[in-house]
Amino acid sequence: MSASPQTATGPAPGANASGVDESAAEAARNKPIGTAEFRPSAIFSHDMVLQRGKPIVLFGTGTPGRPVVTVLSTADGSALIRRQSSHSITDSVSTIGSITPDGTWMVTLPPLEAGGPYTLTISDRTSVTLKYFNVMVGEVWIASGQSNIEFELHNDRDADSAIAASDDPLLRFFNVPKFGVVDSELIAAENQSAWRPCSPDSCSTMSAIAYYFARKLRRDLGPDVPVGIVDCYIGGTSITSWMSEHMLTATEAGRGYLDRYHQQIDGKTDQQFHDETDSWQRTFNAWNEQIAAAQAAEPDITWDVLDARYGECPWPPPVTPFSQYHVTGAFNAMVRRLAPFSTRGVLWYQGEEDEQRYASYRELLGCMIGEWRALWSRRAGGDFSDSYNVGRIVADDAARGHGAEPIADTPTATVGNEAELPFIIVQLPRWIDQKEYNSDIDRMFWPHIREAQADAARIIPDVYLAVTFDTGEFNNIHPTDKRPVGERIALQAEAHVYGLPVRADGPVFVSLASAGETADELQVRFGNADGLHFGPWSGSDDAGHLSAVHSSGSGETEPLWTVNRCDAAASGFEIAGSDGIYHRADARIEADTVVLHANAVSHPICARYGWFSWGPAPLFNAFGLPAAPFRIRK
Repeated sequence: MSASPQTATGPAPGANASGVDESAAEAARNKPIGTAEFRPSAIFSHDMVLQRGKPIVLFGTGTPGRPVVTVLSTADGSALIRRQSSHSITDSVSTIGSITPDGTWMVTLPPLEAGGPYTLTISDRTSVTLKYFNVMVGEVWIASGQSNIEFELHNDRDADSAIAASDDPLLRFFNVPKFGVVDSELIAAENQSAWRPCSPDSCSTMSAIAYYFARKLRRDLGPDVPVGIVDCYIGGTSITSWMSEHMLTATEAGRGYLDRYHQQIDGKTDQQFHDETDSWQRTFNAWNEQIAAAQAAEPDITWDVLDARYGECPWPPPVTPFSQYHVTGAFNAMVRRLAPFSTRGVLWYQGEEDEQRYASYRELLGCMIGEWRALWSRRAGGDFSDSYNVGRIVADDAARGHGAEPIADTPTATVGNEAELPFIIVQLPRWIDQKEYNSDIDRMFWPHIREAQADAARIIPDVYLAVTFDTGEFNNIHPTDKRPVGERIALQAEAHVYGLPVRADGPVFVSLASAGETADELQVRFGNADGLHFGPWSGSDDAGHLSAVHSSGSGETEPLWTVNRCDAAASGFEIAGSDGIYHRADARIEADTVVLHANAVSHPICARYGWFSWGPAPLFNAFGLPAAPFRIRK
């Protein structure tokens, strides 16, 4: 595996490198910051959205011994809520849930219904009084992961129309500065970060996926419910960037990442790190400028031409202790400084960077979810690796590769207040690199990542899966049409978190049985199968073998699919016998069941759907939601 080429994921094209742009800096000009003696967390600013229906956690740092008083007041100045900390700022504050024990403070206000605008006053009753204006109470979601959720609205396929129609004072967002180390540069960037209401002048650097997600929530939750998005992501990051050293050390997979990291940095000086980074950054910036100029001059230029002309993306960057991308970096410089800001849940879109170590991803994903939930429930320091280790709950990967029986949902140990931090995972879409496709080699990394994501949603409480298998772009790891993804995530939130009467899930595997007089067919039964049918999917390739017609023996053309029948070349299904060799299967639909047959397999016992990086994805239910990929055996 180590010899395989590294996929160039990297930052989203055109994304702001630091997370702080001119619009944010302008909004932060009058941001109440405080002093070294008394300072709220950087997430608090004018125009912020606080989570409704949950205790509102206010927190920061300061000199031990000072009191903390907070007042949330209405527009006319009358006090809505007044709360004084039950402790002065002392080392003992950690007993009420503070993550860092020295010089931190935390005050919790009671839950409120959606409303505003309010004024929030935070004071140390000594020398610092800070007032935050135009504060709303509504729904808050954290959008996190790597480049595809980092992908900014101005680069979306429908950017012009989306930005033009974005004016909504109750849809707001906050970009967390993108750093991998806590230093003076991070503090300066935090001082220039601020909440912003959505408008054509402000929203272009917002996550496109998060924008479409929030826009749908604004429409469906009611006109008086504000929605706030906390953009907390870095393109090109491994999942281990979003986990603590404590958690990585507690897991076998995490220790491997840490060992590789230390092997790459041990023995080097800070000057070497800076020299390597500066050299790479110059090369990377020059490459990006060339790509941007070529795309501006030739809007239809393909990545094949760009790669041939300018070379492949210079990725990955050098490994240093202060880069955005190193293990534990984003956790320490972003997540820990954001927690425990009250929020409804997390949108998680990540996995591409970890494709080559897919065998570790299942374990790491579960452990990361457990650790974040511990932070937001203010119970840091515990070892939650076993209770969220999905890899120890599901069948061994090698056994499942030959179609092991699906494991029944297994209860996991509870890490307090899990339901207070739901995760909605975006399952990776279809994608393959042109060179890999031309060589007729599919390394099959992404199917394993998708399976790990599905297992997390199946097993861990309050984790949900947004299936995007019918989306994606051939030879473009950063597809530009983000609206379907954002709206799929919103459906998951509306159905499973808010309990709205919407259909959010596509067909899912239920059971497998033999069929046919000689047991030469397999019957795959699905749930969420109302109106189960084959339909067109997005995406195409240059070879044309996934086109919608094929030649019959008479020389005439026949459709590869109808609503209830699909040719083997376009069904996305494969079956295998005891030899484990898979063959594409013809498929026909009978009610909630798909019947599979392949002439080359006389006694099939294994079936899989969508087990490839790129290929046909034609199975949907009546609500236009795609089937999730899977593999199984009798």
